[in-house]
Amino acid sequence: MHDLSRQLRALALLLDYPSEAMQTHLADLASVLGALEPVQPAARESLRGLIDHMTAADLMDLQAEFVDTFDRGRSTSLNLFEQVHGDSRDRGQAMVDLLAQYQEVGLDLQAKELPDYLPVYLEYCSVLDPSAAREALEEVALLVAHLTVALDRRESPWVAVTAAVCRLCGVNDWRALVEQQTGQETRPPTPGPRDIQKEGLPADWTPAGLDAVWAEEPVDFLGACNPQQAKPSVQTVQFMPRAAQPHSAGV
Repeated sequence: MHDLSRQLRALALLLDYPSEAMQTHLADLASVLGALEPVQPAARESLRGLIDHMTAADLMDLQAEFVDTFDRGRSTSLNLFEQVHGDSRDRGQAMVDLLAQYQEVGLDLQAKELPDYLPVYLEYCSVLDPSAAREALEEVALLVAHLTVALDRRESPWVAVTAAVCRLCGVNDWRALVEQQTGQETRPPTPGPRDIQKEGLPADWTPAGLDAVWAEEPVDFLGACNPQQAKPSVQTVQFMPRAAQPHSAGV
């Protein structure tokens, strides 16, 4: 297994829903991410901070924090095509195309997660050779950059992971990429689910508030990214090589 593959799997694990097994292996993930390039010292420090936070946290509290971070609005969703297609019919076709790409390399998705789930995408990239993996990562660079900006605005510790993914996607300055693409400066941190509009208002966790978040318009990327060319991966998501033993997502 090449170094990039190990790093991608470690990052996928950190972005997956927290579990007892994950907490048990956080020290191993820290070792992998601390030793491999191109994660730089500042990035490693941020990742170390997240791992320390996840290690010290009560599991149920950590799971609640994960849900509050990633399931409360489209801009912080780990399902990449949410940003582009929302709930439109185009998203379904894009995911069908994505599944076909998995099958081309002999992988079948054996879990309830959708194929555009970012940890799934990273796991998929981890089974490719380094050159193909980097090409696949570059295809979703803009999507991951937008996710990173949204997490940064929320002051989420998970921004360390998506920022590291951005670097692997070839993006060293994700703020600049998003500002260039949108023509707007990235906004400062905003608490709660209102991370698309109504900046500065307190968090609104009511059903009506959450419905309003999920009614957000998909991000218009002005043709800068073709989501139908994207590809995913994860740890609790199991890939089953056809006529072979289940693929392990261990680091």
